Amino acid sequence: MDPVLIKIALGGVATLACIGLFFGIGLAMAAHKFHVEPDPKVEEVLHTLAGAQ
Repeated sequence: MDPVLIKIALGGVATLACIGLFFGIGLAMAAHKFHVEPDPKVEEVLHTLAGAQ
């Protein structure tokens, strides 16, 4: 294969990896910022209603 084509392909892979890393970090930061603690009453109701069919 032509070395120029290999460099172009590796450059594309590296670019996509950087974009994925950037968006992954952004999503992790957003998930951390907008985290909501679950209400314990919801778990209690779900546990109570589990066998009430």
